[in-house]
Amino acid sequence: MTPTELVASLLAPGDGIIAVTGATGWFGATALDLLYDALGEDAPRRVLAYASSERSVTVRDGRHVEVLALAELARSTATPDVLLHFAYLTRDKAGELGVDRYIAENIAITTTVLDAIARLRPRRVVITSSGAVYGPGRGLVHDVLGDPYGALKRLDELAFRAAADEVGASCVIPRVFSVAGPRMTKPDRYALGTMLAMARAGGPVVIRSDHPVVRSYCGVDEVVALALWESFGGVSSTFDTGGHVVEMAGLATTVARYAGGCAVRRPTFDPSAAEDRYVGDLNAMPRLASRAGLTLRSLSELVAVTGHSRKTSAELGGLR
Repeated sequence: MTPTELVASLLAPGDGIIAVTGATGWFGATALDLLYDALGEDAPRRVLAYASSERSVTVRDGRHVEVLALAELARSTATPDVLLHFAYLTRDKAGELGVDRYIAENIAITTTVLDAIARLRPRRVVITSSGAVYGPGRGLVHDVLGDPYGALKRLDELAFRAAADEVGASCVIPRVFSVAGPRMTKPDRYALGTMLAMARAGGPVVIRSDHPVVRSYCGVDEVVALALWESFGGVSSTFDTGGHVVEMAGLATTVARYAGGCAVRRPTFDPSAAEDRYVGDLNAMPRLASRAGLTLRSLSELVAVTGHSRKTSAELGGLR
């Protein structure tokens, strides 16, 4: 099955409501696309979307979706069966806002959604965490001031798992490493987005790292669909997204091939230098996908589906 087919198999037919927070960020916008594709004409009745402020967005099939301010979630009169929580200020915001304000704003998001869980009592909760929760030796980070993004993500894991337990809900938490797919926000902040921009301009695709950099890529829609599928099993779980492991030279070559064969350059490179490795558990997602019947894309397919999308952060906006 594709991610859309997997989501459709879980949600249709039925009357359950699905609430999506962070609906204008990468994961939230992807979730809306999946839900609207899977539910068809039922989607406007069954999907509630929330972001930092009220606005209208367009999903993949061209329909307009009214997005409510996140504060409205706790006041909702509709009881969601599923809560997909993707609202979060990303790591780069810590530098823009300062650590104190960054921590305060993310905690405000967390408490708003925790209060909503306590009142609305969804049966299934999915939240995205991050591979940034791992420190050296894969120990879990705890220094909120030194690493506010990773430490707050870890606190979110604990808080949402406890909140879900209190209302008898399953809670599924993917720890996200590197992802690909349409709806990428701030593409210039990601290696894949930057390389695709270079390739679209005719190349060359320039690799700026002078040391080995290794990442593991999977599809954003694959993560959303598998986490949702896992939540329907009624058991809480946490898993790494893993994916296809690739050094930046391999990623650049794949991007160049997708773009028709433009040049790839790496001005300086020391293969003996310390490796920058950010890779999740490579077994977790294939196991889930096998059980769910989901076909995971190849790296070439992931690059292509990302490259076909021209959505920018300015078009999507909002909190993630």
